[in-house]
Amino acid sequence: MVDKPPARPVQPSRKSRTATPAAKPAASAVAVRKPRPKRTKKTLGDDFLAAVRADFRTHGAGVIAEVRADKPDQYLKIVLSVLPKDLHVSINQLDGLSDDEIRSRIRSLEAVLKPFLEDLGSEDGVSGAAVGTGPQAQD
Repeated sequence: MVDKPPARPVQPSRKSRTATPAAKPAASAVAVRKPRPKRTKKTLGDDFLAAVRADFRTHGAGVIAEVRADKPDQYLKIVLSVLPKDLHVSINQLDGLSDDEIRSRIRSLEAVLKPFLEDLGSEDGVSGAAVGTGPQAQD
């Protein structure tokens, strides 16, 4: 006796299958998901800021004045929180200028101020720095 391999079950051909709606191929997981609500976090933040904006328009200036008078430390915290984090302030703009550029600026200022100084009775100008004299020019 010769053993026969087990017979495979016969699959019906595509044509012989019963008429059922054609199944669509599985789409990617992104396309299958239901659309999520429209940026809930963003709209919540927008709503909150709109409410704060409306409240500020009504009471803002008065409250700021009260905080400044009663709690100056809190007032300063508010001011600092509004400023940009990378605020670069150059207080002395003359650091980047040469001595000649500074003298030139002094001369131009003296030229603008000269009519006012003549009215005051000054004859020499504002300072000796413009002509390179005075205590700073000797260095």
